[in-house]
Amino acid sequence: MINTPHQTDKTTATKEQNKNEQETVSADHTALDHQKIAELTELLQRTQANFENFRKQTEKRVQEMQLIAAKGVITQLLPIIDNFELALKSIENKDQGLLQEFVAGIELIYGQCNSLLDKNQVKRIETQGKSFDPYVHEALLKVESDLPENTIIEELKRGFTMHGQVVRHAQVKISSGKKESKKETKTKETKQDLKNTPTKE
Repeated sequence: MINTPHQTDKTTATKEQNKNEQETVSADHTALDHQKIAELTELLQRTQANFENFRKQTEKRVQEMQLIAAKGVITQLLPIIDNFELALKSIENKDQGLLQEFVAGIELIYGQCNSLLDKNQVKRIETQGKSFDPYVHEALLKVESDLPENTIIEELKRGFTMHGQVVRHAQVKISSGKKESKKETKTKETKQDLKNTPTKE
Protein backbone atom coordinates (compact mmCIF):
# COMPACT_ATOMS: atom_id res chain seq x y z
CA MET A 1 0.00 0.00 0.00
CA ILE A 2 1.35 3.32 -1.08
CA ASN A 3 0.94 6.27 1.31
CA THR A 4 -0.27 9.44 -0.23
CA PRO A 5 1.43 12.73 0.69
CA HIS A 6 -1.59 13.60 2.80
CA GLN A 7 -1.36 10.34 4.77
CA THR A 8 2.40 10.79 5.22
CA ASP A 9 1.86 14.28 6.65
CA LYS A 10 -0.81 12.92 8.97
CA THR A 11 1.46 10.13 10.20
CA THR A 12 4.30 12.57 10.74
CA ALA A 13 1.98 14.93 12.65
CA THR A 14 0.80 12.05 14.83
CA LYS A 15 4.37 11.06 15.61
CA GLU A 16 5.24 14.65 16.45
CA GLN A 17 2.18 14.90 18.68
CA ASN A 18 3.07 11.68 20.48
CA LYS A 19 6.63 12.89 20.90
CA ASN A 20 5.43 16.23 22.30
CA GLU A 21 3.07 14.44 24.68
CA GLN A 22 5.90 12.20 25.88
CA GLU A 23 8.16 15.19 26.37
CA THR A 24 5.38 17.00 28.28
CA VAL A 25 4.81 13.96 30.52
CA SER A 26 8.55 13.60 31.03
CA ALA A 27 8.85 17.31 31.89
CA ASP A 28 5.91 16.99 34.31
CA HIS A 29 7.57 14.00 35.98
CA THR A 30 10.87 15.89 36.21
CA ALA A 31 9.15 18.95 37.71
CA LEU A 32 7.29 16.70 40.18
CA ASP A 33 10.54 14.99 41.16
CA HIS A 34 12.24 18.36 41.73
CA GLN A 35 9.28 19.50 43.84
CA LYS A 36 9.40 16.35 45.95
CA ILE A 37 13.15 16.68 46.40
CA ALA A 38 12.73 20.33 47.47
CA GLU A 39 9.97 19.38 49.94
CA LEU A 40 12.04 16.53 51.40
CA THR A 41 15.10 18.78 51.65
CA GLU A 42 13.08 21.44 53.45
CA LEU A 43 11.61 18.81 55.79
CA LEU A 44 15.09 17.47 56.54
CA GLN A 45 16.41 20.98 57.26
CA ARG A 46 13.48 21.70 59.62
CA THR A 47 14.01 18.37 61.38
CA GLN A 48 17.73 19.09 61.80
CA ALA A 49 17.00 22.59 63.13
CA ASN A 50 14.41 21.22 65.59
CA PHE A 51 16.83 18.55 66.77
CA GLU A 52 19.60 21.14 67.25
CA ASN A 53 17.27 23.36 69.29
CA PHE A 54 16.20 20.35 71.37
CA ARG A 55 19.84 19.41 71.97
CA LYS A 56 20.74 22.94 73.09
CA GLN A 57 17.71 23.15 75.40
CA THR A 58 18.55 19.75 76.90
CA GLU A 59 22.18 20.78 77.52
CA LYS A 60 20.99 24.02 79.12
CA ARG A 61 18.59 22.16 81.42
CA VAL A 62 21.29 19.70 82.42
CA GLN A 63 23.66 22.59 83.25
CA GLU A 64 20.93 24.32 85.28
CA MET A 65 20.23 21.10 87.21
CA GLN A 66 23.94 20.62 87.88
CA LEU A 67 24.20 24.21 89.09
CA ILE A 68 21.20 23.79 91.42
CA ALA A 69 22.63 20.54 92.81
CA ALA A 70 26.09 22.07 93.33
CA LYS A 71 24.56 25.17 94.90
CA GLY A 72 22.75 22.99 97.45
CA VAL A 73 26.01 21.28 98.45
CA ILE A 74 27.91 24.58 98.66
CA THR A 75 25.16 26.16 100.80
CA GLN A 76 25.54 23.29 103.29
CA LEU A 77 29.33 23.66 103.24
CA LEU A 78 29.40 27.40 104.02
CA PRO A 79 28.46 27.10 107.74
CA ILE A 80 31.34 24.63 108.15
CA ILE A 81 33.70 27.22 106.62
CA ASP A 82 32.29 29.80 109.06
CA ASN A 83 32.98 27.53 112.04
CA PHE A 84 36.54 26.85 110.86
CA GLU A 85 37.19 30.58 110.65
CA LEU A 86 35.80 31.14 114.16
CA ALA A 87 37.91 28.28 115.54
CA LEU A 88 41.08 29.64 113.93
CA LYS A 89 40.40 33.15 115.25
CA SER A 90 39.82 31.89 118.78
CA ILE A 91 43.28 30.25 118.98
CA GLU A 92 45.38 32.76 117.05
CA ASN A 93 47.35 33.96 120.11
CA LYS A 94 48.08 30.54 121.60
CA ASP A 95 51.34 28.83 120.67
CA GLN A 96 51.60 25.64 122.72
CA GLY A 97 53.02 22.55 120.98
CA LEU A 98 49.91 20.34 120.84
CA LEU A 99 47.78 23.33 120.04
CA GLN A 100 50.00 24.20 117.07
CA GLU A 101 49.55 20.69 115.64
CA PHE A 102 45.80 20.98 116.12
CA VAL A 103 45.81 24.36 114.38
CA ALA A 104 47.85 22.95 111.50
CA GLY A 105 45.27 20.17 111.03
CA ILE A 106 42.38 22.64 111.13
CA GLU A 107 44.13 24.91 108.62
CA LEU A 108 44.68 21.93 106.28
CA ILE A 109 40.97 21.02 106.33
CA TYR A 110 40.05 24.67 105.94
CA GLY A 111 42.33 24.92 102.90
CA GLN A 112 40.72 21.84 101.36
CA CYS A 113 37.27 23.38 101.84
CA ASN A 114 38.43 26.56 100.11
CA SER A 115 39.88 24.51 97.23
CA LEU A 116 36.48 22.84 96.86
CA LEU A 117 34.87 26.28 96.64
CA ASP A 118 37.38 27.39 93.98
CA LYS A 119 36.76 24.28 91.85
CA ASN A 120 33.02 25.04 91.89
CA GLN A 121 33.57 28.69 90.85
CA VAL A 122 32.52 29.97 94.28
CA LYS A 123 33.95 33.45 94.91
CA ARG A 124 33.97 35.59 98.04
CA ILE A 125 32.03 38.85 97.85
CA GLU A 126 34.31 41.85 98.40
CA THR A 127 33.36 44.09 101.32
CA GLN A 128 36.55 45.84 102.47
CA GLY A 129 36.21 49.58 101.76
CA LYS A 130 33.25 48.97 99.45
CA SER A 131 29.99 50.87 99.30
CA PHE A 132 26.89 48.96 100.37
CA ASP A 133 25.24 47.10 97.47
CA PRO A 134 21.87 45.48 98.30
CA TYR A 135 22.36 42.94 95.50
CA VAL A 136 25.34 41.32 97.24
CA HIS A 137 25.35 42.76 100.78
CA GLU A 138 22.96 42.52 103.74
CA ALA A 139 23.21 45.37 106.26
CA LEU A 140 22.73 44.11 109.82
CA LEU A 141 23.97 47.26 111.57
CA LYS A 142 24.19 50.94 110.70
CA VAL A 143 26.37 53.08 112.94
CA GLU A 144 27.86 56.57 112.92
CA SER A 145 31.46 56.85 111.77
CA ASP A 146 33.93 59.14 110.04
CA LEU A 147 33.39 57.17 106.82
CA PRO A 148 30.91 58.34 104.17
CA GLU A 149 27.35 57.13 104.47
CA ASN A 150 26.69 53.52 103.29
CA THR A 151 30.40 52.62 103.36
CA ILE A 152 30.99 49.13 104.76
CA ILE A 153 32.76 49.33 108.13
CA GLU A 154 32.98 45.65 109.02
CA GLU A 155 32.15 42.27 107.52
CA LEU A 156 30.13 40.19 110.00
CA LYS A 157 29.73 37.10 107.80
CA ARG A 158 31.29 36.39 104.43
CA GLY A 159 29.13 36.33 101.32
CA PHE A 160 29.66 34.14 98.27
CA THR A 161 28.73 33.98 94.60
CA MET A 162 28.67 30.90 92.39
CA HIS A 163 29.06 31.36 88.63
CA GLY A 164 28.20 35.03 89.18
CA GLN A 165 25.00 34.30 91.14
CA VAL A 166 24.69 35.14 94.84
CA VAL A 167 24.68 32.03 97.02
CA ARG A 168 24.76 33.98 100.27
CA HIS A 169 24.75 37.73 100.84
CA ALA A 170 27.64 39.21 102.81
CA GLN A 171 26.37 40.40 106.21
CA VAL A 172 27.94 43.74 107.03
CA LYS A 173 27.98 46.78 109.30
CA ILE A 174 27.69 50.07 107.41
CA SER A 175 28.26 53.74 108.16
CA SER A 176 25.38 56.14 108.62
CA GLY A 177 27.81 59.04 108.19
CA LYS A 178 29.56 61.35 110.61
CA LYS A 179 27.45 62.76 113.47
CA GLU A 180 27.26 66.52 113.35
CA SER A 181 28.42 68.37 116.45
CA LYS A 182 26.18 71.00 118.08
CA LYS A 183 28.55 73.72 116.86
CA GLU A 184 28.33 72.54 113.23
CA THR A 185 24.54 72.26 113.47
CA LYS A 186 24.25 75.80 114.92
CA THR A 187 26.50 77.20 112.16
CA LYS A 188 24.34 75.58 109.48
CA GLU A 189 21.17 76.93 111.09
CA THR A 190 22.66 80.47 111.24
CA LYS A 191 23.66 80.31 107.56
CA GLN A 192 20.18 79.13 106.65
CA ASP A 193 18.58 81.99 108.68
CA LEU A 194 20.80 84.56 106.92
CA LYS A 195 19.86 83.08 103.58
CA ASN A 196 16.14 83.35 104.37
CA THR A 197 16.37 86.93 105.79
CA PRO A 198 14.91 89.43 103.30
CA THR A 199 17.36 92.10 102.13
CA LYS A 200 16.59 95.84 102.10
CA GLU A 201 16.27 97.42 98.69
